[in-house]
Amino acid sequence: MYLLIFVLMIAFLSACGSNTWVLEKDRLDEVESVKNYVEQLQNDYTDFRGFKVFTISEGKKMVVVSSATSNQALEFNGADVSNNSTTITVEEKSTETDEENPYILIGIDEIEGEFSVVNESGEKFKEYE
Repeated sequence: MYLLIFVLMIAFLSACGSNTWVLEKDRLDEVESVKNYVEQLQNDYTDFRGFKVFTISEGKKMVVVSSATSNQALEFNGADVSNNSTTITVEEKSTETDEENPYILIGIDEIEGEFSVVNESGEKFKEYE
């Protein structure tokens, strides 16, 4: 009986949450608008620390987050969707990269309410306008 309740709870919780994933950078060519923005980050907006949201296939979203520091890579820590807000958390890691403006590509099925991207200390990233 407890096993059945546990399985049902897991199924319910997984149905309620938004699915997230990190897109591999070698698949960047799959979405032209995202590819163009990443090229701008590497050439024109090398000092922009923030994020931009794109709508991709079937209404899903792609969030491009950039660190603006060539020795600071980003790692996805998770997403929290609750009470009309969606927050993505990334970790800023000190490491050398070949990118002028290191970035991460985070996919999310849907964004509920107010959206923000924060680092592990809770500092907000600026949204690209």
